[in-house]
Amino acid sequence: MAASAQVNLSYPKPRDSLEKVIKIVRTDTTAFVGAWLPKDAVITGIYVIGAVASDAASSATIGIGSTSSANEYLAAYDVKTAATGEGYNPAGAAAVGSAMMSKLTADVPVYAKYAETGTASATGGPWYVKVEYSVVGGGEDIQM
Repeated sequence: MAASAQVNLSYPKPRDSLEKVIKIVRTDTTAFVGAWLPKDAVITGIYVIGAVASDAASSATIGIGSTSSANEYLAAYDVKTAATGEGYNPAGAAAVGSAMMSKLTADVPVYAKYAETGTASATGGPWYVKVEYSVVGGGEDIQM
């Protein structure tokens, strides 16, 4: 019987795009952990998919982040004005630039929250936030 040897192959490998989807409703006014991103993940896109725009009197926004402030990845994305809460919206305009294409150094929670001002909303949402990411790293150990 041949002995087992471990070989470390270090070379770039193509990575598939992965995603986490977080549902946010109008009552989610306190940040909650909607998902976790793994160490070595790189966020490549954030998208908002909504059903009905919020009817809050002054403003209605959603935020996504790595802390309970929920604004490090997607800050104050409008889900009220001009019916931006409806349809499929690339969130590039509200995405925080430093969050994109930066490799995470540890597993991190993804917090989400809804905020509104003025008279409280009676309708709106739910909104689904899709966080696209890839996991990048070095070689993998292969048993031979």
